[in-house]
Amino acid sequence: MKTISNNCKNSEIFIRWVLLSILHTGNKSILLFIAVLLIYPIKEGAYGSTYNRLNEVPEDSHYWLQGEYVGTIRNNDETWRLGAQVAAMGDNYFKLLLYKGGLPGEGGNTLSDVKQLETELDNGRLVFMDNEHIFIVQNQKLAVVGKREDKIITTGILDRIVRKSPTLGLKPPENAKVLFNGTDVSKWQEGAEKTEDSLLQQGATSRQEFGDKFIHLEYLLPYWPEGMTNSGVYIQRRYEVQILATYGKFPLEKHHDAALYNERKPDVKMTLPPLQWQSFDILFRAPRFDGNGKKIENARLTVLHNGTLVHENVELDGGTGAGGRFEEVEKAELYLQDHTGECFFRNVWIIENALDWPAVVKEAVR
Repeated sequence: MKTISNNCKNSEIFIRWVLLSILHTGNKSILLFIAVLLIYPIKEGAYGSTYNRLNEVPEDSHYWLQGEYVGTIRNNDETWRLGAQVAAMGDNYFKLLLYKGGLPGEGGNTLSDVKQLETELDNGRLVFMDNEHIFIVQNQKLAVVGKREDKIITTGILDRIVRKSPTLGLKPPENAKVLFNGTDVSKWQEGAEKTEDSLLQQGATSRQEFGDKFIHLEYLLPYWPEGMTNSGVYIQRRYEVQILATYGKFPLEKHHDAALYNERKPDVKMTLPPLQWQSFDILFRAPRFDGNGKKIENARLTVLHNGTLVHENVELDGGTGAGGRFEEVEKAELYLQDHTGECFFRNVWIIENALDWPAVVKEAVR
């Protein structure tokens, strides 16, 4: 992997790429995009400790470069869909993940095919390079130009998009127990806090204990490039579905967002950029015990992350991470972990004794 730090800070290389594009591509939109980039570079500003709570819109220009992009790439007579994720990592440093076939959950699901590049914002320009391609990001667009033996072979422009989970905003059915709808924290133990924006702060523990259940909740992570918010959905205070600000992180690990902490990484990388609401829909089957209290069946979990199946009927032989310290039980509380940084929740509800997805979930993800 080559980065802009090693290549594109040499202005001669950058200019050569641009000239090749102008000389060999007939794509007028690419030419216009590159011209705009040359005339109007990105303004570099103070970055450092940028931190945005809740849904505040950052003034930092880096936030508007970060995000998901998708579009069609042409390579000679072939075309294909390409998804890209640009992530601000702090100190003018960026990562680019490329998914042939589209973004994760929309075709680009083969993790072995993911390509990763790194760069720094240089003279107001965000440009990634490998041996055959240049990727230029600006004005909600990502331009792709590829060459081989000084001949342009690949062109395309990707648009910045904002995806929304299909289960976001689901209304709880009549048989659901609503734990938080923005009004108060009466269903949570002492210490739970509601923000001025009527959101539930991390660190809340339910008053009621639950066994088998379906859980729906929505969460939001702040824009904090130089930090990493760490929370989690602790089912029965023992089995953690991880919440971690790992947008732009690759390869997937067992401690990343939506992982069953330190046990299993998610099948699909569905984490969205900061300041975008995300959802978990979880089917949990509690462990079974005989009349003497001996465990005879392990707990099982199925998880949708932003509407995409990332764990299916996974068996856990004990608690995960810190939850492994506790003896397993038939029923226990739901805990929304307070570990590092802020995480905010809304629309939290549970259906007890659920054995299948509720109809509202099936309808949303069909």
